[in-house]
Amino acid sequence: MACKQQKQCAGFLSINKPKKPVGIKIMIKQKLLFLLGCQLIFGQELSVFAPPEHIKSVLFYVNEQKTSLPIVELNEQITLKFDDLKADDSTYYYTIDRFDANWNQTDLLQVDYMDGYDDIRIQNISYATGTLQSYIHYTLTLPNTQTRLKKSGNYMLNIWDGSRELVLQKRFMVSRPASAAGVSVQRSQRIEEIQTHQSVQFVVNLDGLKVLLPEKQIKLFTVQNQRWQTWRDAGKPTYTLNNQLQFNYKPETTFAAGNEYHFFDTQDIRNGGGNVARVFREDLFISVLNPQWVRSGRPYTYAPDINGDFRINTFQGNKPNIESDYSRVLISLFAEDFLFDGEHYVVGDFNQHIISDDSKLAYNPDSGRFEVELLLKQGIYNYKFVSQDSDGTLYDNLISGNYWPTENDYWVLVYYRPMGARCDELIGVGNANAKDIGL
Repeated sequence: MACKQQKQCAGFLSINKPKKPVGIKIMIKQKLLFLLGCQLIFGQELSVFAPPEHIKSVLFYVNEQKTSLPIVELNEQITLKFDDLKADDSTYYYTIDRFDANWNQTDLLQVDYMDGYDDIRIQNISYATGTLQSYIHYTLTLPNTQTRLKKSGNYMLNIWDGSRELVLQKRFMVSRPASAAGVSVQRSQRIEEIQTHQSVQFVVNLDGLKVLLPEKQIKLFTVQNQRWQTWRDAGKPTYTLNNQLQFNYKPETTFAAGNEYHFFDTQDIRNGGGNVARVFREDLFISVLNPQWVRSGRPYTYAPDINGDFRINTFQGNKPNIESDYSRVLISLFAEDFLFDGEHYVVGDFNQHIISDDSKLAYNPDSGRFEVELLLKQGIYNYKFVSQDSDGTLYDNLISGNYWPTENDYWVLVYYRPMGARCDELIGVGNANAKDIGL
């Protein structure tokens, strides 16, 4: 696998188009970038549905807690919010599907996991006030008087328009705590990864559960931050002691550490905030950010972030949901020779880390930078750059680099299927942050 990755990376970094001769300093820098930056996304990547362009600012959270995976306990509320930039009073409906631990849809009847019914119109709508960009804001809260889930496990919330076209999908999990998972984060023990990777360690207690066939009845998964693309099957435990499963320094639970996210602040849309170089107005406000540079191969610098998340807020009003305006945000990256051999994108939780033409950087010869303009609602945002070669291989940290001290959140999910049951239940959730790594 390592050999295959090296070949792919070497192909990505080769310079195919005619250029002036490359100096020895650039060659050394490219070699350094290859060693430190060329890390593929690894693991059981879950697909993420890309909504249409007019659906923006999608938030899905538990009890106003914005930075976390969408995990609720039974009868705890979870809220979906989104904007429709068409602003044409479209009607939207929601349905809910049940999935097993591996995110395969089950054949359970709706009555098996839901009290009430779904396929109901979203009725909580609000109109934007005092903004240049028109939009309608939609809010859905679960459970509600029509829909209540009665089983723990994995679910998919689907949003459909009036023509029964799917416009939004969001995964979420309902837990029924019956097991404890103690989690910590350490540096990788492998020599080739000790500077670039983090290892998630955890112990799962199965006391009180009737587990006759652990390999079939118990499944564990890990995920970094709130990115579904990093979802991993933890595999078999390192060893079992009585009713405890211990997972230590396993390849399945070792993650490329990445780097701290870039951030910017557009809460004051007229003057800009952190990392906004200047603001000017056309039909909408345009926020020009300070340009960024390739960080892979350079010393690690700690910078507080929210692990890729974003917050909607405005200084021009008191109701952020409907008084926050949209602006065009210009993001740029200083060009280096190796960047011309691939395509590069801006991602974050604001676009679910999905690469698309909308988020693709294009080289601007006038500025000497790669640039992209994104339409985003006022607030505080985290973002990063990812790359793709001509074969479609995705390089998650080619530009940012991987550094073991990077502060990341990690989650451990414990699923249990009782003997004779037809679906997995989520019975344990553990969480740890890498801020204390190495202590």
